[in-house]
Amino acid sequence: MKNIRTYLYSVLLLCAGTLTACNDDPETEPAYVETGAPTFTANKRGLAADGETLHIDVKSNTYWIIRQQEADDWFTLSPQAGSGSREVAVTIAANTGQERSATLVFETEHGQMQRITLRQEGHGNTIRFFNDDFGTGASALPVAQFEGWNRNGIGSLRCQYWGNDVNADSGQASSGYVGASGGNGIVFAADSANFILGGIALKGDINFNLSFGCMTSQAAFDPAQFQVFFSKDRVNWTPIAYDRSSGAGWEAVSIPFYLPEGVDQLYIRFLGRKAGAYRLDDVTLAEGDGRGETITFVEDIVEYEEIPVFNEAFDWCVGPNSTLPGNDGSNMTTVSNRNGWEGNLVYMHSGFPKIGTSSGLGYLTSPAMAAVGEKRVDVTVTFNVAIMGSDQSDMQLIVLNSGSVEGSESKTFTIESDNYWETRSCVVNGATKETRIRFSAIRAKGNRFYIDNVKASFTEVKEKS
Repeated sequence: MKNIRTYLYSVLLLCAGTLTACNDDPETEPAYVETGAPTFTANKRGLAADGETLHIDVKSNTYWIIRQQEADDWFTLSPQAGSGSREVAVTIAANTGQERSATLVFETEHGQMQRITLRQEGHGNTIRFFNDDFGTGASALPVAQFEGWNRNGIGSLRCQYWGNDVNADSGQASSGYVGASGGNGIVFAADSANFILGGIALKGDINFNLSFGCMTSQAAFDPAQFQVFFSKDRVNWTPIAYDRSSGAGWEAVSIPFYLPEGVDQLYIRFLGRKAGAYRLDDVTLAEGDGRGETITFVEDIVEYEEIPVFNEAFDWCVGPNSTLPGNDGSNMTTVSNRNGWEGNLVYMHSGFPKIGTSSGLGYLTSPAMAAVGEKRVDVTVTFNVAIMGSDQSDMQLIVLNSGSVEGSESKTFTIESDNYWETRSCVVNGATKETRIRFSAIRAKGNRFYIDNVKASFTEVKEKS
């Protein structure tokens, strides 16, 4: 027993004398605590710049606690202490007075400290729900391709943009009004060109002010040729009147208004009725100052009727097969005026056509949309489509004569499966009685597809009785 004890004692002495040889633990990282920024700012409502609860990103490798002055009772922290890295949520009360600030001290158990300033804007500051000056450096770039959006504001987090025949462009930059940003503006490049932005979160408010800069290349500005609409759902659009001088240069427009209770988001649509005549910049939605009338949305006072443009089931197709994939029937090199449909390289099956050959690019074109009449409308198109076998999985819808789809003359559809019907849809904006749509392969080789049940319709508004 004595020999064992002697041996263990010798080992301990050896380890004490050669510590590095007996201790393989890595060097311990010094304790630290830090935050993402020295100052965090909230608006007078207590919200961060994105309209959400303010969060402080804490990075640490040890236990920490937040110290604050007892008098700073206008906010709460969750959590007030923690271990390691995590977020601290700061819930801030609304500020009805002057700007205020507080110092927060993040302190570790080892005495390391990180100080930050928490600041809240005063009651006199105007809250912006949305603002975009559209950036700089674009040259006639279609809205659908433009990526230089510069949106900000507490309701802008999920705001999106749409348009047909509208471009971002830095020519004729905005000037001459307070807040004119220069740089890019939105150009309405065709008759009845539309620019839509929205999904702006309203945070429970009802009083707002919409402002924007606009100009015309015509001798005088005509508000009837440059219209503004509001929508709750991007489906129904209510026209909004505004005042502006007849001057041709840049000028700011301001529209104060109230919304009915319960509207949680807003879409804004600008319509330029004359090609190349109008430009837009510096769109801002801010809190109101108590002025303006309450908007009566059109859907609250009217009803809607769906008007069919065509509903093509292809009953005129006669062939040996009525199910997919099926063998090809008689090949019609061309289709001419079959219910107004025309095409090339079309095989007929029983009740539906197949478009294209293994080495030829086929297409099928609808009749003109005569039901639209003497106006421009947005036409919803739905159809069934299937890719033949393992062919190229894309096909496209092309808009002919007038109108556009998602700001372009065509839209590509990717089909997920082969030899099985799938339903696809899109909206043709600015369609007229001359508009036709073409279903086409993208390439000549190995891009065959089936089409069926093509429906097109638009909505007509009637006053509620």
